[in-house]
Amino acid sequence: MFAENLKKYRKLCGFRQSDVAEMIGVDRSAYTYYENGKTEPNIEGIKKIASMFKVDVNMLLGFEPEENSSFGISAQLHNDSHFDYGNNASTEELLGKCSADERCLIAYYRICDDKKEVLETVRKLYEASVTADEE
Repeated sequence: MFAENLKKYRKLCGFRQSDVAEMIGVDRSAYTYYENGKTEPNIEGIKKIASMFKVDVNMLLGFEPEENSSFGISAQLHNDSHFDYGNNASTEELLGKCSADERCLIAYYRICDDKKEVLETVRKLYEASVTADEE
């Protein structure tokens, strides 16, 4: 069940195997083994993957979700305010148009605890690049 869920949620979120592999620090081939059910990641890898996919660890593992979980279920991925792009395109379609770096940035953002700090850092980097271009 874990391997099937891993593939399903990855596709729903629009990530490639290489994106997830990079985020959890394994080779793409090792991640492919996870999706094929040959091996499984360690608990830290499972936690990172669940956070990236915005699902509860129990759901990823194939158990019923906790009633008060802060994570959505797969059906809510497209309705979640984090995924509201103002059109009917699926998250997979939208992320498929992103570069590998953009997808990784989104994945890091999803697993980060302090999202405001991430946004502030990106804003500062952008402002610094604009200032440098003007000089």
